[in-house]
Amino acid sequence: MTIFVDFIRIKQRYPGRLNPETGELEPTIPVVNEGIIGKFPRSDETGEYSENPEWAVESKKKIRGSFDSLVIVHSDGFMVTLEGNIGRLNRCDNLYNLDLDATIQRCNRLLADFGLPPFTTGERVINQNPSAYDLKHGLLEYWTGATISCVHLTRNYSAGSPQNAQAVIDWLATQSVARIKRGRAGETTVQWGSKGGRKLLKAYIKHAEMLAHRHGRKRPEIEIDPVYLHCLSHGIVRLELEANRLLLRDNQLRFLGDISMDKLIQLFDEEVNPLLSRTKADVTRFELDSLPAAVRVTASAFLRGENVRALMSRRTFFRHAKMLREYGIDIAEPLADLHKFSTIIKVVELTPVIQPPQWYWDHQRKMSLSVVTNSNEERAVA
Repeated sequence: MTIFVDFIRIKQRYPGRLNPETGELEPTIPVVNEGIIGKFPRSDETGEYSENPEWAVESKKKIRGSFDSLVIVHSDGFMVTLEGNIGRLNRCDNLYNLDLDATIQRCNRLLADFGLPPFTTGERVINQNPSAYDLKHGLLEYWTGATISCVHLTRNYSAGSPQNAQAVIDWLATQSVARIKRGRAGETTVQWGSKGGRKLLKAYIKHAEMLAHRHGRKRPEIEIDPVYLHCLSHGIVRLELEANRLLLRDNQLRFLGDISMDKLIQLFDEEVNPLLSRTKADVTRFELDSLPAAVRVTASAFLRGENVRALMSRRTFFRHAKMLREYGIDIAEPLADLHKFSTIIKVVELTPVIQPPQWYWDHQRKMSLSVVTNSNEERAVA
């Protein structure tokens, strides 16, 4: 699987049971939380706390696995929610992960540990109270089962070497995506969008990310890990799409009954491929003569550091910007230095990784078992 799920936020509502004596709905599924958090007022006269809180909320159940892995589950007796990277639970890394079906199966196994029902597609029914959005987009039916409000989709690419991987990131840092903000986190990560927005698209060098997020391991342990060495030697660059509620809704991927892995792959490609395909595959070195004649003067001025917006009309500027993006030049973005363009062709060498190494999953199992073995030995000594 070239694209996999790295995070999911999913929920499903279950109908309660009407109590004929009280007329109130009662839950039919277990309540799962870590207790109640509230604010209890204190009497000015006696200094004692009131038994009635001003407000109270249930704390979600946090399932903490080895290697700093975490999945959160909550049930109030009517609504079941789960969020986290369940594919990495009790695993030391997530260089490769699960597809959608396997992710849902893993979620349902965890829910069963708490006596909770599984996430299902439910039934497709007529939308009796469509919103204005539903009417505009012809959404006259919906599924009664689980809904997904966030999913992270990830693909690994090989640049061939750590130097090439850095060149890719340097080039991507010069590229803009329409209507969303671009940012850079250090030298090895670039992103477009923001946390909590419609989407967040990230590109980063995987071996550097493994050192930055060690998940409870020490740096020397990471540096001899075959996964780290594999990422380093192959120059693995990761592209990750965090698709949030509005993006999923607009692509009719809100309901579990509507989602398939093929549709998620299509969404990923639609968001990522336009960015990666801006460099012409037939370019072997960056020369002005390789550009269309109509934009050579504009490109030359841009590379000299001139403000090309001031040299032409708004209409011409955007027309030239569109043409030059196909060659990896984004004149809408400020040019920090010429070094970025000396490595522009490295993007062409970025190829998707189709399969993990044969040893990868065996290594994951050994690492997970080593934590269990060490824990048992510590308890035996105690």
